[in-house]
Amino acid sequence: MQKLFKYLLLFLIGMMLAFSAFSQAIQTIKSPENRHMGTFRLNPKSDGVKGTPFLFDIPPMGNISLSNGNVHDQVPFNILLETNTVYIQTGGEDSEPLPLKNWNWIKTGGEDERLFRMEFVSGKSQLVEILFENNQGKYVAVHSKTLVKPSGVRDGYTGPQYDTFKHDIKYLIIEGMQSTELKTNISAMKDLAGDRFNDLKDFMKKNKLKPENPIDLRKILIFLLN
Repeated sequence: MQKLFKYLLLFLIGMMLAFSAFSQAIQTIKSPENRHMGTFRLNPKSDGVKGTPFLFDIPPMGNISLSNGNVHDQVPFNILLETNTVYIQTGGEDSEPLPLKNWNWIKTGGEDERLFRMEFVSGKSQLVEILFENNQGKYVAVHSKTLVKPSGVRDGYTGPQYDTFKHDIKYLIIEGMQSTELKTNISAMKDLAGDRFNDLKDFMKKNKLKPENPIDLRKILIFLLN
């Protein structure tokens, strides 16, 4: 009896240790600094998650300016929005992404050029997308990703349900140390365009532009303010 009790005690201790190790492993996987391990994307089949906490589903190529003045061209990069951290991959798609430090700006090429930089927003340093800037101020997009759980109750009649990363964008005008929100509805576009609103409507219609899209909003701002 004493021997049986000893075996049961050892078994329970072993189960507790295994559960503790499993819990720690899960927390490590879920931590924002480890979501990127080995890839810029999350695997929805294995993780039960759709989307990615990174800004881009597929890492774009960017020209990266460093604090020492060097500029590196065509480097795959992505941005972990939760921590404002830029990651690069220098050894191919299967290489581990590396956090980038001491950088000034990142710019994608092509017709739909995009520029990313750190700016002081709402009392803190924030990674933003620069849409347009002149002597009066800067028009920026602040991106965020929120993990949203499915609202429905899972049962035998419904298909797989996933937690999904929702992409939100807030547009701001930064003037000195102050920032104000820039809306993207028709009323806000009318206020922004002033007496050029009819020209803006024609421009948007011709080019099929949507102000809520940062790439399109950049084109609208260049059209109005350049």
